[in-house]
Amino acid sequence: MSSNKSAFTLPLSVILTISFIILLVLVIAFISIFVYRVSTTVFINNYSKELLNSYRAFSTVPQRGIMGSPGFMGGWRNQQLYENMFVQIGENVIRDNDEIGNQKFVEGPRIVSESGKTYLLYGFVENGEKLIIGTHMLEYEVFLNALKKTLGLGVLLAIALSLIFGIIMGRRIAKPLKEISNALQDTILSDLSKRIEMNSKAKEIHDLKEALNRSLEKIEEAYRRQEQFSSDVAHEIRSPLTSIVGFSRLIKRWGIKDPDVVLEAAKNITETAESMITLTESLLFLAKPDLKPEFSAVNLKEALEKALDFVSRSANIEMKFELPGIIVMTDKKLIQLAFKILLENSIKHAPGKPIEIFWKSESSTLIFRDYGPGIPEQEKERVFQRFYKGDFSRTGSGYGLGLSIFKKIIDTLGLTVQVETPETGGTMFLLGGWNEIRSVRS
Repeated sequence: MSSNKSAFTLPLSVILTISFIILLVLVIAFISIFVYRVSTTVFINNYSKELLNSYRAFSTVPQRGIMGSPGFMGGWRNQQLYENMFVQIGENVIRDNDEIGNQKFVEGPRIVSESGKTYLLYGFVENGEKLIIGTHMLEYEVFLNALKKTLGLGVLLAIALSLIFGIIMGRRIAKPLKEISNALQDTILSDLSKRIEMNSKAKEIHDLKEALNRSLEKIEEAYRRQEQFSSDVAHEIRSPLTSIVGFSRLIKRWGIKDPDVVLEAAKNITETAESMITLTESLLFLAKPDLKPEFSAVNLKEALEKALDFVSRSANIEMKFELPGIIVMTDKKLIQLAFKILLENSIKHAPGKPIEIFWKSESSTLIFRDYGPGIPEQEKERVFQRFYKGDFSRTGSGYGLGLSIFKKIIDTLGLTVQVETPETGGTMFLLGGWNEIRSVRS
């Protein structure tokens, strides 16, 4: 039962585009963070070395001390760094042009912010004393802003490109699926004989098309069978119902005057009704979606004897029975029903003639043979169809359902059946695929 409210859905091309953008943005974000971290770390480490070199260039001159000549060794760059350098020895702030105050000692480089400005502080131990040197990182701020803008523009450009690429790829991927969907809807709504025709280099799309075409073939075949089945059922039921109506009118017209007419009509109505009950039961059996066999060890000879005993109550049978005691794994009730159907079929098409049943050990095959008119080669594949009556059996009674039921049982039990017409006449049904356990002495 389907819901009236359809679930919210999106076109595949949109889903693929969004997924591609999200994936690409995550990848670019990861790369950007990595580049940002590496770039800032490298920049800080290089700047720290430059700061330390500048400090040592101007503070390690003999007898000059930390306030040594700013013009000694190092050039203009080192001189500029030194003049603007924050210097703290121990707890004493020696130089603090920007008045950032006393700083906690942390060994190595670190970034701090004071009054909206960014400072690089570098802590190290020299001659047993803890020193902190630092400077205002104006270049760092410029570098950081430039890096952020560059990465931001890169992300935006990547999103734009991924959007365009995602739309193109999404449409290319979704297009064959859309074509298949449209073709499938057109086939189902208009003509089941149509097939999906499209060329695609993608193996998955090709496989999907082939799978759908195979499914359509099965659906068409099932639909045709259902149409034929419905037509056959209507035809088979019409005749007995017409007969019942006719005999009822006969009773109504002549029953009061002639009691024998009533008895004869009632007898025919009863026989017709019983025949319809048999038809209904057969149809119900065939309509079962699946049979659930109960497998057990079954003696084939005993199962055949019980089926033969049941059939012989209503018909005289000349039987040639050569079967050793074979134990197989099967469903006892179903296999007895299958044997009963084959025996009744042989009796109907070869009345008064012998029926042979024997076991072929080398192929583990059970063979039923009668000496009736035989089955023409062109009809062998159709004898198991519902309501099928070939030229060889049109004079007989029945609805043409017996062998259909037999075939369903054989398939359910995992057995095989072959139909052969010997040169000497008659019909042979060869049952194979037995799960033989052992043989027993007769």
